[in-house]
Amino acid sequence: MSRTKQLLANVGLSALAATSGIANAQPAARLRGVVYDSVARAPLANASVRVFRADSAWVGIDARTDASGTFDVTALRTGTWLVSFLHPRLDSLRLEPPVARVDVVEAGEINVTLAVPSSASLARALCGSRAEDSTAVVVGDVRDASGRRPVAGATVRASWPEWVFAKNEMERELVARVARSDSTGQFVLCHVPQGTTVTALAHAGRDSTGVIELAIPATEYMVADFVVDRMAALVTGDGDGDGAGASWRRGAGAVRGEVTTADGKPFVSAVARVLGSGTAVRTDSNGVFRIADAAAGTQTVEVRAVGYDPIRQLVQLTPGEPIVASFTLDKSRATLDTIRVVAGRKLPPDIQAIERRWRRGLGTILDGRTVRERTSTSLTSALWSIPGVRLGMRAGYGNTVYLRGNSGGDCIPPIYLDGFRFIANGLSLDEIVPPSDVAAMEVYTRPMQRPAEFTDLDDCGVLAVWTTRFLGNIPVMDPRKRKP
Repeated sequence: MSRTKQLLANVGLSALAATSGIANAQPAARLRGVVYDSVARAPLANASVRVFRADSAWVGIDARTDASGTFDVTALRTGTWLVSFLHPRLDSLRLEPPVARVDVVEAGEINVTLAVPSSASLARALCGSRAEDSTAVVVGDVRDASGRRPVAGATVRASWPEWVFAKNEMERELVARVARSDSTGQFVLCHVPQGTTVTALAHAGRDSTGVIELAIPATEYMVADFVVDRMAALVTGDGDGDGAGASWRRGAGAVRGEVTTADGKPFVSAVARVLGSGTAVRTDSNGVFRIADAAAGTQTVEVRAVGYDPIRQLVQLTPGEPIVASFTLDKSRATLDTIRVVAGRKLPPDIQAIERRWRRGLGTILDGRTVRERTSTSLTSALWSIPGVRLGMRAGYGNTVYLRGNSGGDCIPPIYLDGFRFIANGLSLDEIVPPSDVAAMEVYTRPMQRPAEFTDLDDCGVLAVWTTRFLGNIPVMDPRKRKP
């Protein structure tokens, strides 16, 4: 038994099985009980209850809980009995069944309560004292995609952005938690925020799952499993048009998908891909797509089309065994930005500069509303279909932006965030800035178009992103459409 399961079993043994007896002059006792799911905070129906002799496990009585979680055993002879239960809920939570001891010394009625441990109890047992009340523990296992064998020593990483106070300002920083799988492939990831979505992946050496989104519930305990493809190959710039800086994983994972509109009609020419892996494809006249060269294991399939909200689906791919998935694309919902009322005062200098460059018309500038109309997920996806811009897949979350250099080949442009050069340190812009935070994006696809504010020695264009917080929540507007 692994350390994780042993800890959870101890919780069940020590805290969750309570009995009480009432004596009567009867030759046998009656056992009545309830099975309760403390994680879901509800009785556990249709649980299989087993009552057996402590000294003779093969001597026992079986019962089953009703809709209210209760069970009844009418006659127990004197002696020591053990009571436990089985239910798929225990397997889904990676828990061992709790065991209660019942000593029958005389006739009467005995009441017993068996329970799935509470989220708080599980978190304390696995992680000790929690960092704060709003954190959760994520448990699961890491397995190989081919034979579903446990992968020992794999690293599981979850990350999310947080706002922090620094120098009297709010700054956004990326926070991460890391755990390693034990000899049985199990891991315990502590102090993950509740009620939010984090990005996560598992890797063993160079073998990795895709980056996925985990929706952490507003409880203190969650199960998430990862499957790693040990046979996938890492491909970098092989001439397929993804550029020398692009890298992704290819393997024998396959997806056959069907994409429809909200009214059930086939969606033609939608783009489908496994994030960070395989080849991006388009749906045919029947709304069907096929991806045959993705890395197997835990992956995310994304389907998108201009004017529609992208949709993502978590999948577990097995080499050589295609899965079937369905997607429905809904039209993008337009969001209204704050109305700009300046009451006679001057606009901030940065907004004036953005609109001055917009009036010159050398590049492409998108205001915040347009960005959110073009994408609701990764920020760089708003750049799709802009002339001179191409998006390549990354091994991690988000896209790599490519422009055209003076030499005629692809180049990765420098990125400016709120007027300062963005230092990636392995992160993508998509991991740092969501579309909801953007006030404007400026794209200058060729070096000769670059404004003086963004001049450096790079032989490439430039991408500039401005956030609403930095600009004081004042919307940026197209000065060419403003009434005189």
